[in-house]
Amino acid sequence: MSLGNALLNAVSGLAVSSRGTEIVADNLANAKTPGFVRREMHVSSRGQSGGVRIDGIARVVNTGLLAEQRHAAAARNDSEIRFKFFQNMENVIGLPGTPGGLSQTLNELQVSFVDASRRPDSDLNLENVVQAARTFGNRLRNASEAVQTARVTADSAIAKSVEELNLRVSQVAYLNRRISSLSNQGKTTAALVDKRQELISQINAFVPVHEVPRKSEKVALFTIGGLALLDGTTPTQINFDPTQQFTPQNDLPGNMAGRLIINNEELSDAQMKFFAGGSIHANFAVRDDLAPRVQHELDSFAMELHDLFADPQTDSTLTDNAPGLFLDGENRASIDNLSGLSLRLKLNPKIDPSAGGDLWKIRDGLNAEREGSAGNTELLVKLSNVFSENNSPVSGGAFKGSDSLSGRLAEIETHIASTRLAFEKDYVNKSSVTDALSVGVWESGVNTDTEIQKLITLGQSYAANARVVQAVDEMLDQILRW
Repeated sequence: MSLGNALLNAVSGLAVSSRGTEIVADNLANAKTPGFVRREMHVSSRGQSGGVRIDGIARVVNTGLLAEQRHAAAARNDSEIRFKFFQNMENVIGLPGTPGGLSQTLNELQVSFVDASRRPDSDLNLENVVQAARTFGNRLRNASEAVQTARVTADSAIAKSVEELNLRVSQVAYLNRRISSLSNQGKTTAALVDKRQELISQINAFVPVHEVPRKSEKVALFTIGGLALLDGTTPTQINFDPTQQFTPQNDLPGNMAGRLIINNEELSDAQMKFFAGGSIHANFAVRDDLAPRVQHELDSFAMELHDLFADPQTDSTLTDNAPGLFLDGENRASIDNLSGLSLRLKLNPKIDPSAGGDLWKIRDGLNAEREGSAGNTELLVKLSNVFSENNSPVSGGAFKGSDSLSGRLAEIETHIASTRLAFEKDYVNKSSVTDALSVGVWESGVNTDTEIQKLITLGQSYAANARVVQAVDEMLDQILRW
């Protein structure tokens, strides 16, 4: 081998070692940077001319594992939103025996009637009935308000997610153009591709997507339901009109809350499946399915409560159309206006001294014309027994079969607690899967031990090539002295 070839080989080796050292240093410096992908240098022999050359710097990423991790994260987000909704409902409605819970407050109302039946002449006992009835009505109304607040929260989250989704898809479209331009100029695009990968991972939090390669290092994005978010230069624009306030009437035909809008067309129920999975889908489920179901159960319970205390067979002073202990606003409740009843139910002012009513009407009958014997216990005993008697479900209500008021509340609480538990378990399982896949993605990325070993090898290679250069230099000096 001539000295010229030896020098060429050594110089090319120095260049490769130097560039390799830069790449390893970059890998180590960004090992924990979100979205960063390990780089590898590809080299090859120059053939007969001698030496080595750098063929390119490649990003090393397991695309299949990354896609699985993204979809698992989206599924976890979906499950977490549902779990937290039922966790909130459980905290608001309570469990049997929980202080301040609906069951406990209903039990206190029953106890107040029992105490009054034992001492019907005691105004204090009668006042306790009024206070317990008012407290329970307020507690039921607070639970219903919490349901509607959860819907407002979900609706606001949808609006924010849609805004963020549009922004990130637009950013991916911009990076597509930049990456394509730089690639066509033969310039490195790795950092921009990393940024695009991180943006696509963020998009998956809102709706899981498939990333499809296109020409010139561009990518297209499709939801797992098949809707194109980006396939070309212009992203699909998604719109959403948030609802400022929610009431149970939002669920009635002709007054439904809005869905996503694409190309000025609101998506149908079938088309909404394009966005299955992720936070957007879960928040729609809370707003339009899970929360209304809880509301319907509370309204059905409120109707049964209303009817039991407005029964002429219990209070003989009432007629079939007269309101009882509780009112729907100012009137007797009607099954035709069931939606939102638990929000409107309030104490009949006829027994409330603060509203001009008379305490003795609790003992003698709501429509009694005059006060009766202070020792009369007949009505109070009947009213205290109302809580434990089985009653038929209201037509069009949420319940099936006969049960007591306590049983109805237990059914609501059981539904909420069991569903919360199921979603919590699902969330924990999906979190474990997501974490495991995230570890897999991380392990397929930068391994500091491996990179340091590469650095040592590159250092040795650099030193060896430097010695060759030094030896060639010394030989040339010797030749020149001759």
